[in-house]
Amino acid sequence: MKKVIFVFSVLAFSVAAFAQSDTVINKTQPILIDSVQQDMTKVDGCMMMNGKMIMIKDSVSSPMKKQMIMGNGTKVNMDGMCFKMNGEKMKMKEGDHMDMRGMMHPREPKIKIGG
Repeated sequence: MKKVIFVFSVLAFSVAAFAQSDTVINKTQPILIDSVQQDMTKVDGCMMMNGKMIMIKDSVSSPMKKQMIMGNGTKVNMDGMCFKMNGEKMKMKEGDHMDMRGMMHPREPKIKIGG
């Protein structure tokens, strides 16, 4: 009988120990969440960063040295001017990213939650 009580007490303590978790979020501390789920510096394409155009390839960024032509025919100049096939022109703003398909992903501000 003592062995059964001992086994149950050891089992109860081990379950209680595993129930403790470090993944609890401190709800009084503000959390900054980037509304863009994907980090755009890891997607191939080009991006306006610090007022200069950078080219991103295989998650490695480097200064843009020449005009890029995207998959849909959009041309992106080194000053951030974009010329679409339909004749539309636009200038990329800080944080804007265009992937290699020619899809624009504007950078959205971080949202502060809590605190």
